[in-house]
Amino acid sequence: MENNLFEEFGPVTKEQWIQQAIADLKGKDFKEHLVSKTADDIEILPFYMEEDMVNLSFLKEYHNKIQPNSKIPGMPPRIWSNVVYLGIKDQNQGNAIILDALQNGCDAIVLEVSGNEDFDSILNGVELQYIKTFLMPIGLDPSMILGSFLDWFNSKNWDLNQLQGGLLWDGMAQLLRDRSDLDKISQELATSIKILESFHGFKACCINFSHYHETGATAVQELTFGIASYIELLDYIGKKKIPVQKVFESTMLHFSVGSDYFEEISKLRSSRILFQSLAALYKVEVNPEDIQVFCQTSNWTKSKRDVHTNMLRNTTEAMGAILGGCNDLWVRSHDEVIAEPNSFSRRMARNISNILREESYYDKVLDPVAGSYFIENLIAMLLNKVKEGLEKIEANGGWWQLYQSQIIQEEIKSTRKKRQTGILQVQKTKIGANKYLLKGENLGLSSMGNVEELPWQLLGCRETDLLEFQTDTLA
Repeated sequence: MENNLFEEFGPVTKEQWIQQAIADLKGKDFKEHLVSKTADDIEILPFYMEEDMVNLSFLKEYHNKIQPNSKIPGMPPRIWSNVVYLGIKDQNQGNAIILDALQNGCDAIVLEVSGNEDFDSILNGVELQYIKTFLMPIGLDPSMILGSFLDWFNSKNWDLNQLQGGLLWDGMAQLLRDRSDLDKISQELATSIKILESFHGFKACCINFSHYHETGATAVQELTFGIASYIELLDYIGKKKIPVQKVFESTMLHFSVGSDYFEEISKLRSSRILFQSLAALYKVEVNPEDIQVFCQTSNWTKSKRDVHTNMLRNTTEAMGAILGGCNDLWVRSHDEVIAEPNSFSRRMARNISNILREESYYDKVLDPVAGSYFIENLIAMLLNKVKEGLEKIEANGGWWQLYQSQIIQEEIKSTRKKRQTGILQVQKTKIGANKYLLKGENLGLSSMGNVEELPWQLLGCRETDLLEFQTDTLA
C-alpha cells in the first residue's frame, strides 16, 4: 500500500499564506516589509504559487530552449564558452595572454581591433577552428576591419564553416558615442553581411544592450531601447531592399549582467522571447535555441574601493548569465576599474567560469530555472513593461526621433543619478562602497548633500560611462 505523506495537509491558497504572514508581522504592514521593488518599479512579492502561473503557459514553449543539442557525443547538456578578452593595450603581449588563457580553461576570445593588427603575431599558435572568436571593432567602420581579419583567416586554408563567433558591433548603440547616420550604419551592416555570406557560423552584428546597462540603465530600459533601436534599423534596411531575414540570422544579443541576480536571469530569458516575437512580426522564423547570447559581467556594478569584493559580484553575475541562458561568457577582471588586469586577476576571472562548470556542475542541467514561479512571473512583468515602453517609443516617432531629441540620453542620465543617489544615501547596499568598509575607512556617504559632491571612486559606479554625445550635432 502506497503512503501519501501529505494527505493530512489540505491545500493552502496564496491568500491564506498572506494572511499568515500578516499575523506573523504582528501589525506591521505586509507590503512595506515584505514586498520589494526593482529599479523599474516592478513589485516583487515574497513568494509565488502555482495559481500565479495561470496566464503564463506561453512560457513553457521556451523551457530548455537555451542552445541546440550538441553534435558531439558525450557532451554535457549545458554548454557555454569561457571567453578571454584582449584589448588594444595588450597587443604587444597579446599572444602570450591568449595562449595562457586557452591552456587554462578558456575556449573563446574577444579581440578589440582597429584594423592595424598583425594577426599572425597575435594569433600565433592559436587554432581558431576549435574555439569561438569575437571581434570588437573600434569606430564605425567594422566592415573594413572584418575584411582584414577574414583575409588573414582565408590565408590559413581553414574550413570557412569552422569560424565561429561574431562581430560585437551595433551601429545604433555606437551612435550614442560617435557621429553618424542610419544610411552609413545600414551600409556597413549590409557590407558585413555580404562579406560573411560564406561564413555561416560568424555573426555580422549584435544588439548591444550592454551599452545601456553600462551607462546606468535599468533592465527594462536596456531591453526597450535595445529592441527599439533594432526596429529602427530593420525598418530602414527594409527601404534599402536588404533581406530582413538575413539581418535576423546575422544578429546576436550582447548583454552586461549586473548583480540583481533574479532580475538579470529574467532579463536574459526575456530577450529570447522578445527577439523571436519581433522576428515573427517581420514574418521571419527564429528558433529560441538558435539565438546567440553573448554576456559579460558588468563593469557598472564594480567598486573602486576594496576591489576584491568585485570577485563576489563577478561570481553572482556569471551565475546569473549561465542560468539566464548565455552561450558565451566573458568574466571581466575584478580590478580593471583601477588598473590594467594582471596575470592574477585574469586567472581569477577565467576560473569563475571553470569552477561553475567543473565544481558547481552548472553544465549538468540544461535549464534549471525553467518553470520557476518567481522567475517566470518576473519575466512576464518585464515583457509587459518592455511592450509598454516600445509602444510609447513608437507613438513618439521611434528610437531615431527620441535619440535626436536626446530624450533617450536624458532618461538614462536621470536613472543613473537616481541609482547612484540610492547608494549614496545607503538605500541600496553596495559592499565595500557604503557597507562593510575596510578598516579605517569612514566615507561619510549618508552625510553628503547630493550625488555631485561624492568622489566617484568611493561610490563604486563608473563616472566615465555617462552617455557621450556630440553636442554640436545633437544640441
